[in-house]
Amino acid sequence: MSSPWKHPDTGVFYFRKRVPTRFKGVEGVPGGTIKWSLGTKDPKEARRVWPEALAKWAEKEAEWDRLANVVAVTPEIAAKITSAWAAAVASGAVKITGDGCTSDIFEPLEGLAEPTPDRIAHIIKVVDTHMDEACRIAGMTIKDDSRPVLFKRMVEAVRAAYLQADFAAIPSPFTAAIKPLDALRERLPEPPQGTAPPRAALSLRGLFDAWKAVATVKPRTVDETEYAIQALIQHLGHEDAAKTSKADLIGWRDTLKAAGKSNNTWNNRHSLIAQVFKRAVDDGRLPSNPTNGLRLPKATAEDRFPYDDAEATRILTAARQETRQSRRWAHWIMAFTGMRVGEVLQLGAADIQQQDGIHYFVIEENAKKGKSVKTGERRHVPIHTALIKEGLLEYAATLPSDGPLFPDKKADKHGLRGTKGWQAVGRWVREKVGITDPDKVPNHSWRHRVEDELRAAGVEESIRDAITGHARKTTGRQYGVRGESLARLAEAVGRIPVPPGLGKGRIKTSFTPSATTAPKP
Repeated sequence: MSSPWKHPDTGVFYFRKRVPTRFKGVEGVPGGTIKWSLGTKDPKEARRVWPEALAKWAEKEAEWDRLANVVAVTPEIAAKITSAWAAAVASGAVKITGDGCTSDIFEPLEGLAEPTPDRIAHIIKVVDTHMDEACRIAGMTIKDDSRPVLFKRMVEAVRAAYLQADFAAIPSPFTAAIKPLDALRERLPEPPQGTAPPRAALSLRGLFDAWKAVATVKPRTVDETEYAIQALIQHLGHEDAAKTSKADLIGWRDTLKAAGKSNNTWNNRHSLIAQVFKRAVDDGRLPSNPTNGLRLPKATAEDRFPYDDAEATRILTAARQETRQSRRWAHWIMAFTGMRVGEVLQLGAADIQQQDGIHYFVIEENAKKGKSVKTGERRHVPIHTALIKEGLLEYAATLPSDGPLFPDKKADKHGLRGTKGWQAVGRWVREKVGITDPDKVPNHSWRHRVEDELRAAGVEESIRDAITGHARKTTGRQYGVRGESLARLAEAVGRIPVPPGLGKGRIKTSFTPSATTAPKP
């Protein structure tokens, strides 16, 4: 997290931040590092005014985003801008300042009866005002030489707004403004079919292929990005990257929102396509990134609750009856480690190891072995005595040492076994065990339960995070390479209580490869 910077010579605190590379080459945006004085040498005062400095920086970035998205208006873009404006008018959201007073959009033209030169000039001024408001609503900044194209369309839109208001019998002399508008329309030449110079065809799929060739992301992210690009193409009805504007993306976003998608869903799609457009801008294929500034506020996460004792006992008791390995053991492992379901399902027999008398799981990111970890960090999680007494080690001993811990869990096309955890064990909780509470997430509620149990047992946060694999929250905790000692982790895991009523009986804990079920996804 950024913080005030103290000048080594003067002792004065400054706001100092490097201009993001995405603004490189944007006209009107400075390069290098920007800084300004906070006007104090007092650390406490510097921290007090720091939020104001961050807000000022956010305003600068917003303005630079606007400059980075200056577009040349084509008739198609003009239509989208005016449509957004007309929709805002219809909703009553448009307010402008005209003739020195704040008023609704119609009042500045009242009393203009005949189309005299002075009245025509006044009309032009008002339409210009509406045009600026329309660009603001559409989230676009247009090139000066593009204004004639949009102006022609705005005259039509403003005239339509007056006619609609007159039709609705809104008490204002709207009809008086129609004659000057009609006279202005007759004087305007037809707009050109495009002000931007012709460019070679550049497809969205081509941008994706160029990004994919140099991307260093997980294969699954590549697939998700390709899906997002295909969804965008389907929405647009074309794949011309040069014609894909910020207004197009706003339209796509609004379509998703109207379909009930959350802000988080949009942000996920946005992040995927933004990296493709950024690569195109960095490579000089596009002049600007139309995705800039379109990320939405993150939706507040819905409360998700841990399994209570009765539910935990029901699930673990039901699991004892299962012969399919993943269902037999996945919930038991999650119940006493807080591991993510994907981390459990991708375990190999060799990931159960022992050191100084402590058995533990090895959880790691390893694409060659078909393993993926959300944080990308390797960790060791001691095996709870309840798992050992239940027979987990005996089961693992029946498997090939170089094979998966759950042979019934088929790998996906990327070689990952940890995907589709819902299908593997989540749906089973709903349909077989009968726990249908919407506040309980079949797999993730175990993580909440383990976190609560460790907290209640007085385990400090850094050790809880080391067990459950939460990202380190502070800069200080990111230093060092040894992490928490296995002995401390084992002591903490041992504090996780066994759900009351679970009993000591073990059912079907011995397995041989020949007794396994056929692989399923």
